[in-house]
Amino acid sequence: MGSHSQNQIVDLERREVCWVKYVNPRRFECWRWDDQFVYHAVDHALDGDSDESYAFTDGRWLPRQLRADASAAAPWTLDVSQNSIVWYDASCHVVPSRSYAFPYRLRAWIEPGFDAGGDLGRRDTLVFDYEPYDPSAARPGERERFYLGLGAGWYEWERGGFVILFNRLGGPAISMNRQAWCGGGR
Repeated sequence: MGSHSQNQIVDLERREVCWVKYVNPRRFECWRWDDQFVYHAVDHALDGDSDESYAFTDGRWLPRQLRADASAAAPWTLDVSQNSIVWYDASCHVVPSRSYAFPYRLRAWIEPGFDAGGDLGRRDTLVFDYEPYDPSAARPGERERFYLGLGAGWYEWERGGFVILFNRLGGPAISMNRQAWCGGGR
């Protein structure tokens, strides 16, 4: 529970984890996995109350296993240079004007005994850094940072000095509206 009133849903059969946001079953973000990677599957939790969503054509997000010695000084890295973003309207139609090449860079490492705060306390934490970029631009995109605690899941998100915490236990269990998912999520 926290500032986005998130509810984490893990579906082992689908190999999927989703977070319902804003106490709204139509607002969720989902990641899926196979034996090699965890993939960003969909973001249907855009700011406001938009019925739009997006997905990535590549979507590799994290390796399924990370070296135990991965640190901030020597992180795991990946440049997803051949990715595109596919934008969907409320009727699940692709919006061509908003769908385009969308490369991004990733870094991940382990922070042992990191203080997750709230009800979670100290625990080993996977820190994940995501940076979209335009290869023709002079400056890279703004980074997002995700914190995932051992035995707790995703509990913190940062971008541009803005921090969202969901590190309190309890709160309402909210199911997601899977019918809202465009592009193969059903």
